[in-house]
Amino acid sequence: MKAVIKGLLVIAVILALVLPLASSNPDGLEATMEKVGLEEKPVYHAPLDYGETWGQSVAMGLLGITLAFATCYGLAKLAKGG
Repeated sequence: MKAVIKGLLVIAVILALVLPLASSNPDGLEATMEKVGLEEKPVYHAPLDYGETWGQSVAMGLLGITLAFATCYGLAKLAKGG
């Protein structure tokens, strides 16, 4: 379990260091939709945002990593039978 926690800490540090390098430009699909004049009509609205500042973005990233890890860990425990 210590290796898992160390791995999660490494992911958190990498997230904090790399996050400022993320592009604010739209991805390919969004750019194409803007060029063609289509509007996005989402079926689902996420309850949380990515955050406007570096600190908020890191917090949302950590929350996402934690939720994804907990879900996968729980499913693995269920599949293993214990």
